[in-house]
Amino acid sequence: MEAYKKTLREKKIQIGALVMNCNPFTLGHLHLVEYAAARVTKLYIFVVEEDKSEFPFADRIELVRQGVKNFSNVEVLPSGKFIISQQTFSGYFNKASLQDVQVDSSQDVEIFATEIAPTLGITIRFAGEEPKDNVTRQYNETMKEILPRHGVEFCEIPRKNFDDEPISASSVREALKAGDFDKIKNLVPETTLFYLRGRYSVTK
Repeated sequence: MEAYKKTLREKKIQIGALVMNCNPFTLGHLHLVEYAAARVTKLYIFVVEEDKSEFPFADRIELVRQGVKNFSNVEVLPSGKFIISQQTFSGYFNKASLQDVQVDSSQDVEIFATEIAPTLGITIRFAGEEPKDNVTRQYNETMKEILPRHGVEFCEIPRKNFDDEPISASSVREALKAGDFDKIKNLVPETTLFYLRGRYSVTK
């Protein structure tokens, strides 16, 4: 029986999850998707639904859907009110003022582990390494501690770099303020670049 069960476990599909704000969707996000999608049978991407970012949720989730449309095993979903929301992890939306503060994201992670993951059969959650943002780094540490207790593996993915710097949505936003589309085109996929050119009325 044990030998037979072992063969059955080898057939068990791996279902993964990524939770991303994508403000906007970058080549860094795409790298995370490529890495995760190659390691699971099915990958759910939850896009943070709370509208507290520079780019509205409707645009952010559409950019993600366009950016990952070539992945046959990826499905993009809104995060709802229970994954990185004002209700479960309000500190996420005040990161600039909390860089030197100990934040508590345990409620958000517990809800994911006990309610969201079992509903979809998620067995592994992926996240990008966070070298700069202390709030997100603490969130990753909380996931690393809590998720395995509930049978969900946690995998931290090395970030994709450009010019020896991690690609981030914040670096794209900074380049936008400077009107530096030469830099932006190295940080985002074509679908995001097209959107940004249209939104900021840039013709060059």
